[in-house]
Amino acid sequence: MKALKACVAVLAVGALLAGCGSDWAGEVNFKVVQVNPPYESMGQTKPAYANLEIDQDQPGGLERIGKKSADLDQFPEGIEVGDLVVCSVRQSDRGGFDQEGVQTEIGPCRLR
Repeated sequence: MKALKACVAVLAVGALLAGCGSDWAGEVNFKVVQVNPPYESMGQTKPAYANLEIDQDQPGGLERIGKKSADLDQFPEGIEVGDLVVCSVRQSDRGGFDQEGVQTEIGPCRLR
């Protein structure tokens, strides 16, 4: 009987953990505030990227979206500081218990 109760408890906890992941996706308006060249980090060349600032009311995502960045390959060619863009944004928190928090991915983006 104790073994059966233990199995039920383990299954209940497993179901709870599996159900804790969350996702959000939508389009968000940003302003390009800085364009950065490629750079070296830990012996690897990282791609050029743009710093972004949200340019709308905060969407109802999993986590507040503030200043973010995205690789330049996510933008139309010739992007410049001051350009207004619309970007696909995806947020996910797969486990909730993984200590990594919400992951935010930005791109692709287009001019508005």
